[in-house]
Amino acid sequence: MSPASKRRKHTSRHRPQGEIAHNKHGPHNGGQPPHIPGEQFPGDYYTAHGSTANNLEVTGLDGDFVHLRCPWSSSEPCSCGRYSYHVDSMIVAIDGACPGNGSDKAVASGCGVWFGPRYIDNDDDTIQPNLSFRVLDDPIHPHTSQRAELHAAIAGLESSKKFAIHGGQSPCEVPDKCPELCRLNHLIIKSDSAYIVDAMTTSIWKWQTNGWLTANKTPVKNRDLWEKMLLACAVLEELDVSVDFWHVPREENTEADSLARQGVHSQYTYSEDGL
Repeated sequence: MSPASKRRKHTSRHRPQGEIAHNKHGPHNGGQPPHIPGEQFPGDYYTAHGSTANNLEVTGLDGDFVHLRCPWSSSEPCSCGRYSYHVDSMIVAIDGACPGNGSDKAVASGCGVWFGPRYIDNDDDTIQPNLSFRVLDDPIHPHTSQRAELHAAIAGLESSKKFAIHGGQSPCEVPDKCPELCRLNHLIIKSDSAYIVDAMTTSIWKWQTNGWLTANKTPVKNRDLWEKMLLACAVLEELDVSVDFWHVPREENTEADSLARQGVHSQYTYSEDGL
């Protein structure tokens, strides 16, 4: 069953929070937000409480990950310079790069997945490093920017799964203040690709209904990767994670873009188990 056809269920741990439960100053759990099929992030939920869609990205107190500012709080920082944000959320930026895209010079492509400003790579398997990797050569599918973007999005989704299971995307004082690490409830995939975001919020459900044909009755390009993307989303949905897709201007996605450009020449490739 596809994520779009499922009625989202909420466990007590993931029940959407109301204004009374939200902390307008400090970090807190936000729970799963309401989901409207076909609506791109940010939707009306994020501007319906007197707030705006500005400054939605907040770096966590530990500096490792980027979280969603609480929509019940002000879009401006308080006097101490802090924003209220949801510790059970993650904003993951993705991008793909393919020099010579659309020509016979497109012989390599790379992907970037940016989790936060501080690159972490140690023995703690709950910490996720930013990803920069090369797309494997495929005799059937030539290198393109669109396929690189899809590979990056899939990597971002799959790499976030462990935070839905084990937590670790935000520091918790266990067991003094929290019985367990706060697990991921809300994942936002941030991209400057209208191709990715438009498809995952609208087109892909029409393609499925039409037997993976476009409105012009032609086969959908990159179906193999779209199906992998749907599967990755479905896995997260089963773990009670809401997945949203956010289209931003290119100049607001520079970190993932830089990683993708580096990835073109990287020795690393990606599998579901990591680099």
